[in-house]
Amino acid sequence: MFINKSSILTLMDKSIIKSEIVLKKLERIGKFGSKYGVFPYQEAETLTSEMKELADSLQDVEEPENHEQLMTSELKRRLHGEVLNLEQRINPKLYDFDTVITMYGIPQSDINGLRVWLLENREKTRQSIERLYRTKDVQNYELGLPVDIPSVKRQAEEFAAIHIQKYHRKLGKLIQDLTQVGEFLRDIDAVPTTEGRSYFHPLTNILAIGIPAICFTTEDGSLQIKEKDLITLYGHEGMGHALNQIITKSDGLPYFLTKDSVLTTATMESIAQFYQQVIFEDLKNSPETQKELGIEHKFNDIYQESKDTSQLQNYQLKLFQYGITVLADKKLGLPQDPSTLRKKIELLNDVTLDYSYPLHFIEQNRYNFDSEGNLSPHLVSELRYAAQPVQRALEEFQKQGIKYENKGRSIIDATLLKEFWTPIGYVDNARIKAREEK
Repeated sequence: MFINKSSILTLMDKSIIKSEIVLKKLERIGKFGSKYGVFPYQEAETLTSEMKELADSLQDVEEPENHEQLMTSELKRRLHGEVLNLEQRINPKLYDFDTVITMYGIPQSDINGLRVWLLENREKTRQSIERLYRTKDVQNYELGLPVDIPSVKRQAEEFAAIHIQKYHRKLGKLIQDLTQVGEFLRDIDAVPTTEGRSYFHPLTNILAIGIPAICFTTEDGSLQIKEKDLITLYGHEGMGHALNQIITKSDGLPYFLTKDSVLTTATMESIAQFYQQVIFEDLKNSPETQKELGIEHKFNDIYQESKDTSQLQNYQLKLFQYGITVLADKKLGLPQDPSTLRKKIELLNDVTLDYSYPLHFIEQNRYNFDSEGNLSPHLVSELRYAAQPVQRALEEFQKQGIKYENKGRSIIDATLLKEFWTPIGYVDNARIKAREEK
């Protein structure tokens, strides 16, 4: 439990202590539902009232200027968000687009910037596609592994484990030499998993890399490794999610900043995406590590492919996100009106590279509205991944002359990877930290 260092508890200290109590109750409700598949409505109603009362007791702080104001604003934001989520379960009601955006703490500026980004990156993405086609002579299919067959599973696990452990050692050493947070990588055990999705388990500190994601067989039956995808996953899951979890739980922090939530997922994913790019830049600047991994002769190709595929994936994701904002825009007309559908398709046609996408996307979601014309909150909630808290945090350090290199990198990494924040709170924290380190 985090409290003020002085012997006299401040109002903020008391609020933090109370927040730990209510959030542990919320966590218990979640565990109960997971075990029994039911929801304790009476207890949830009581908890909602307690969280509302605590949130209302906290001062409104638009732009925090110090640590205490930061704690106040972030705790209030977190409590309000958790209350909205609970209320939707207790007393379901129709939520419009703006309410859902507020619930998840998604900055409106990040949503507004989607169309601009797509227009600015349309030609760049087209060039990435053409370059991939010219440089990658894809003559054979990459076949998946039938890991349900015991002999194939054993061979794949042994093959993947050798590569995963080598990359963990070599990349871990590289990161430790570049930034102080790299020392936490020693606490991670990197292993293969037959699960399709890679993950980090915070209770065991196991980084599980999916065999299907990094291994394949060619048409002649030989087993191969996808170096680019292994490096990408190590940056995303290892440097991003794993370090975020380990560094956060290693310190005596306020409870609400040590527990992830649907309200912090956008920030956590932004962190992982950032380090997914950083790992390639670090490798590019370390020919020695490339040689130790045995990829020095083909790293330039790996690097360029990572840049091109990342550009393409970002474009596809932002197109999907922009499509959500177009679907949700009530100013365009009634959702089922043919003229409204045409307007929405035209807006997407302005930014797409695949002219079949707008029609299919709009038609596929034309009935995904409630009786008041609001787009499904579940679909709107996907916009939480449109938030760009890491980019905005980096800008705060740049304003203070702190660069992402040498000592400055250690300062920035420690800030980016510590605690679980909402997107807005994350940037506020970076701004205050940058001013302190100036």
